Amino acid sequence: MAKAPETEEDRIRTVFGLSSDAPLPKVSRESLAEYHKHLLGRLSFPFSALYDESTPPVRQLVRYVTVVGLSDSEQRRLYGLFCKVEIDGTVVEMPLAELGMREDDPNRQLVDDYVYWLWNNS
Repeated sequence: MAKAPETEEDRIRTVFGLSSDAPLPKVSRESLAEYHKHLLGRLSFPFSALYDESTPPVRQLVRYVTVVGLSDSEQRRLYGLFCKVEIDGTVVEMPLAELGMREDDPNRQLVDDYVYWLWNNS
């Protein structure tokens, strides 16, 4: 049985089919489309996430939202991947990188790896 990649960078390389010593690709329209396809096939929907909707100088307001899917909007992908989130019965789109997840959520490592790649390869 093959051993699972151990680091964020190793796991991210598998998203793009890269060898263990290859540099990670820069964030681009094409690489975001590839990451979107990868996450679409692996994330389990719906799942709960935390969203910080506070705007200074108001005190911090964090609440749970339900992520119901990934956005298919290619226009949105210019700024990273967006997801469809249900808030108070309304579905809106927001950046996946702005959501927090519980430690025990099975989707957390997939999202954390994506955020690591997005922030470190832009």
